[in-house]
Amino acid sequence: MNDKLKKILRTSLTYLCIVVLTLVLNHFYDQSRTQSYIEEFKERKGAQLLNEISETYKTTVEQHSNYKLNKEMKRKLIDRLNRLSSQLHTVDQQINRGHVDHPIDFTFIYHDIKLVNLTLSDATKDDIIPVIVLHSMEGIGELKKEITYIQYR
Repeated sequence: MNDKLKKILRTSLTYLCIVVLTLVLNHFYDQSRTQSYIEEFKERKGAQLLNEISETYKTTVEQHSNYKLNKEMKRKLIDRLNRLSSQLHTVDQQINRGHVDHPIDFTFIYHDIKLVNLTLSDATKDDIIPVIVLHSMEGIGELKKEITYIQYR
């Protein structure tokens, strides 16, 4: 009986070690994939693009508050936001082309840029420009938090 119990314990301990080792290796594998995903996002200048979009929003609010937001400035801001949106879309396609456990979702950033562009292009909506832009800036802040969460989870 004693030998049979030792054999069962030895087998159980072996299986337990295999399960624990598998779980630990799976965790490290997931963590390395997540880190490489975030590093690729940063290498492709995704974080820089988010900062530039945020700076464009800040410039928009600043120009609006100083009464310097004329048609020419609006056109420059719209063009810049469109260019940055296009570049961000390219980065989005490049980093999310494969299977990713927690992909970064940029759809609301594109939607916010579209709203800001529509607001800037319509002269009757000049009074709501700061509201729309501040909402968009909050969206970028939330996305940065999400990226940080993905990186350090």
